[in-house]
Amino acid sequence: MQIRELPIPDVVKDFYDRRGFVELYPPQEDAIWAGVLDGVNLLAAVPTAAGKTLIAELAMLSHVLGGGKALYIVPLRALASEKYRRFKEFSEIGVSVGVSTGDLDSRDEWLAPRDIIVATSEKVDSLLRNKASWISDLTVVVADEVHLIDSASRGPTLEVVLSLLQRLGGLNDIQIIALSATIGNPEEVAEWLGARPITSTWRPVELREGVFVGSAINYRDGTQHKVERIGIDNTVNLVA
Repeated sequence: MQIRELPIPDVVKDFYDRRGFVELYPPQEDAIWAGVLDGVNLLAAVPTAAGKTLIAELAMLSHVLGGGKALYIVPLRALASEKYRRFKEFSEIGVSVGVSTGDLDSRDEWLAPRDIIVATSEKVDSLLRNKASWISDLTVVVADEVHLIDSASRGPTLEVVLSLLQRLGGLNDIQIIALSATIGNPEEVAEWLGARPITSTWRPVELREGVFVGSAINYRDGTQHKVERIGIDNTVNLVA
């Protein structure tokens, strides 16, 4: 399936076309068929580099270009900065982006005009407790790295945040999209979120497991790959 075939605004199609995004990966196509562009809650459990973020982007852009507002929740400030830099490119098509990771006692009302807001789960918890006015304008929420809901340190906050947003979603019809590359219980979490699970093992590049011994990598299937030694550091030899 090609991006040009999707029921999304032409400016979004042109945006991705300029960046060389033409064909959807299989997990992305699965998400389309599951209804992610139709407002269906979705949990995408697919490997790293298999296109999870694009699934969320397509849904968010469909919402905000239709007058909605998106919230993208991440577990770490570093990841918030990374996503903010990526999403800032949407300014080309008139979409504004804000990021909030700081003062946990602020409502950050300056974010109200932003179309897409990136924030850590701790910050979202604070925004909900402080009753930020723009929260009621949300039409789609993305929870990245949702497997951390099982984390002893970050899980409780994420669970509370998603529970509150689910309750708000029941009133305001908010779409929830959860993303993970390593979640072990996707069906269970999807059921809790009222979402359709999309699971896949597909990768754009084959992943092979092997053991590096001496000067070769010995793979499980019996094949072997010789590694040229350029120094005494095996890490350098492997990535050279």
